[in-house]
Amino acid sequence: MKRWATAIAAALFLVTAPVHGGSVNESPADARIVTEDVDRFWKAWDVAARAEDANSRAKAFFNEYYLPASPGLRDFIDRRIGSVFKLVETIDGMPRYYASLREYTPIIRESAEPAREAFRKFEALYPGAVFPDVYVVIGRASSGGTTGPSGLLIGAEMFGGYPDAPLAELDERGRHGDWLKAVLRPMDQLPHIIAHELVHYQQADLQDAVTLLEMVYREGSADFVAELISGRHINHKVHDWALPREREIWQRFAPVMESRELHGFLYNRDVPEGWPADTGYFIGYRIAEAYYDQAEDKRQALADILTTTDVKALLEKSGYAQRFK
Repeated sequence: MKRWATAIAAALFLVTAPVHGGSVNESPADARIVTEDVDRFWKAWDVAARAEDANSRAKAFFNEYYLPASPGLRDFIDRRIGSVFKLVETIDGMPRYYASLREYTPIIRESAEPAREAFRKFEALYPGAVFPDVYVVIGRASSGGTTGPSGLLIGAEMFGGYPDAPLAELDERGRHGDWLKAVLRPMDQLPHIIAHELVHYQQADLQDAVTLLEMVYREGSADFVAELISGRHINHKVHDWALPREREIWQRFAPVMESRELHGFLYNRDVPEGWPADTGYFIGYRIAEAYYDQAEDKRQALADILTTTDVKALLEKSGYAQRFK
């Protein structure tokens, strides 16, 4: 076992070495939407099912999932999954939930065309757009989507949130389990998270957002534009809760928006009692929406939303904050 652990640790460096030079395309037709890693995951799953212990299951996932990984999965391992031992530990903690994802594999493949249609709509609205490759993978229930050197990286395991999903085992995961149950979505929302991450890919000037205002704007504006191009965004439950409480949310947000603390608005950090996770997405969406609505030139407004480096000035011009005075 020590020999295997040493070998896997040495090989892991090669598997997770950063990937550079991912395909960035000027046409939506040229962007690849890669789902083969999901098939490799289930191949690894079947091999691991015959293993006798966690170490042998890790070996199965390493050989069948990590070693043949696409550039996108390699990026996702580096950024969101980590070692194969951590992956197996997560799977072993919620095996029935992971097993339930398998029946939705066809939906993962079918998400490619709606996602590409969103890309085409984005091209029509924003001629300066670029279209990276998309990789749909299965990770450690930590991220539904991010970007990396290889392109857009989508964690399909965050999209098994169906009414009959076996979620009881998440109760033993404490706060993380509570967060998971709140943010899991159904698999048919994959095109919308892909659209969301596509917007992030255009927001190069906001990659290093530091203030709470900048961070909620970056996330919420991605939801707003994703809805324009794909038909909806991924945070409707948050919006349904937040709209009747918008003034209260803003009054809590405004005094701290220039700080560098998340203050319960993003990423499940210190959520106020009775609040859902990620109400910051709602605030950012509403700022972007207000700016877009007040603009006469919608095409220019969209370009401003995507490229601004001065979120505070955009907020002022949007008139959103003035609604609460």
